[in-house]
Amino acid sequence: MEGENILNITFDRMTVMGDLGDNRVFLLNQLIKKYSITRENRIHISDSRYHDRVKGKFLDDLVYFEYDRLKAKTYNTRNFRMEFNPNNINSEQVQWLQSNVIPMLSDVGITRLDLAFDVDFNLSEYQFISIGKAREKSTVEFRNASQQLETLYIGKRESDKMIRLYDKKVEQAKKGNVVDIPHWWRLEFELKRETVNEFADVFETLQIKNPDLTEIEKIQDRAILYYLRDHPEGWAELGNSTKSKYRKMLREIKNKNMTPLFKKELKKKKAELLEQLDSWFKHQFKVFN
Repeated sequence: MEGENILNITFDRMTVMGDLGDNRVFLLNQLIKKYSITRENRIHISDSRYHDRVKGKFLDDLVYFEYDRLKAKTYNTRNFRMEFNPNNINSEQVQWLQSNVIPMLSDVGITRLDLAFDVDFNLSEYQFISIGKAREKSTVEFRNASQQLETLYIGKRESDKMIRLYDKKVEQAKKGNVVDIPHWWRLEFELKRETVNEFADVFETLQIKNPDLTEIEKIQDRAILYYLRDHPEGWAELGNSTKSKYRKMLREIKNKNMTPLFKKELKKKKAELLEQLDSWFKHQFKVFN
């Protein structure tokens, strides 16, 4: 669409988990000694309890890691975890992880993946509508002094899928960075556990639309739909029949539907994103687990 573009699609955060066998804990200790912060400023340890727990950061604090043997046994999960933003790691640093960390682990898998869309239009003007079998999710929003939306969370943080959108231009301005475009918004899907492998299908249960509410004949219905547009958490307070009524109205009136644009650009980027996931770990494990 002319004048409304998706600037970039990236993975903004990743959590990788694996198992560090008891017979390989010494390899982690050797790695820490070799690349300690006092020597090459690569590894900083913030907590160490001998062979039971070690946590710190690799690569000058770019990659958080934690090994916790007792916690893993308690919760029946893998004992080694890494968290990082793939956009902040260059090819040399990826190679360092591939050579020094990944080979120590078994049963490696991605347990969280954040998919980010940067756009040059105002996402606060749109509604995020669940479709198909997707349930309406709770929302939390933050507005500025002028009541303009700056951040919106859709879904709960502990759930398998959460959506957030925020004004990236405002965020950058708070950091002292000047952005020379009218709008810069970011839409992020935080995917966990089983939903990680659905990153290419996130719009199968979501539509992004800007309906023309002036078409609604009755002022009462129009007022309610304006309220729901600005306060999407209100959908959860409606009964099923009332919810269906207003959903039907939104489907039938004219609207600007941005969903096809997002789906088209994600489809074009899918192969590249999959290759990134696979190449980071040299095809050593199933990408999703």
